Amino acid sequence: MGKICIITINYNNKTGLQKTFESIQNQTYRDFEYIVIDGGSTDGGLELNKKNNQISKWISEKDSGVYNAMNKGIKLCSSDYIIFMNSGDTFYTNDVLEKVVPLLNFENEIVYGNAYYYNDEGYKREEIPPSELTFWYLKVFGINHQSVFIKKKLFNDIQYYNEDFKICADWEFFMIAICLKNVKYKYIPLTICYYDFSGISAKKENIDLYLREKDLSLKKHFTIFYNDLIFLEISKTKRFKQFLHISQHKKISFRFLKWFMDIILLFTNKKRHIYNK
Repeated sequence: MGKICIITINYNNKTGLQKTFESIQNQTYRDFEYIVIDGGSTDGGLELNKKNNQISKWISEKDSGVYNAMNKGIKLCSSDYIIFMNSGDTFYTNDVLEKVVPLLNFENEIVYGNAYYYNDEGYKREEIPPSELTFWYLKVFGINHQSVFIKKKLFNDIQYYNEDFKICADWEFFMIAICLKNVKYKYIPLTICYYDFSGISAKKENIDLYLREKDLSLKKHFTIFYNDLIFLEISKTKRFKQFLHISQHKKISFRFLKWFMDIILLFTNKKRHIYNK
């Protein structure tokens, strides 16, 4: 049974930090290490840290981003397993740790459960990941960071969070650990957290950055599969499925379609040739 370290990352979110503190204070299991990494808040959050006697270690200083702050927390941790519960996030019930800790038997290096997403605009949903993870599921959905207990040793053995990324470093870590390094994982049918779905990764204006970071990671770590992944993305489209159905079941229609496409391509190539003169 491994000792738990809870790490909270915060920057100018005093209201959310107070919620997180109260949730951790109310846990029935008390034998945990608690680390708070603050990015130099100026909204009163620093004073909350000073008053909170459940905190084992804390830092308040400027950082280069959320993953830089997370890596600082990991390096300060002296426990066997880590869970991130950032400002605004809370445990789902007061007995989550009491139920999970007996399951952390060192054999499983990543232990994950369900997550309840919410935001201030009334968005609510529960995410229930599968007990058997696949490359495709992790690529598309990933697993919620606040619902995962990670063996600290993995960060030394595999890598710390990629500080070049602003959104996808935790997703990348799980992809590498589970899909490349084949670490042992375990799903527990328990809702672990309320996840505050209003951070940087949830904002619509950051979707392009999110997809770009994922693409960069896939190119780097899964190079040999990258072109196949692009093909699989295309194959999900409705038009491609219709084209595939025609090619397999309607031979005459397919010949006509292929002839029509050849004409279009021929015309397009001629047009390009004219433009290139």
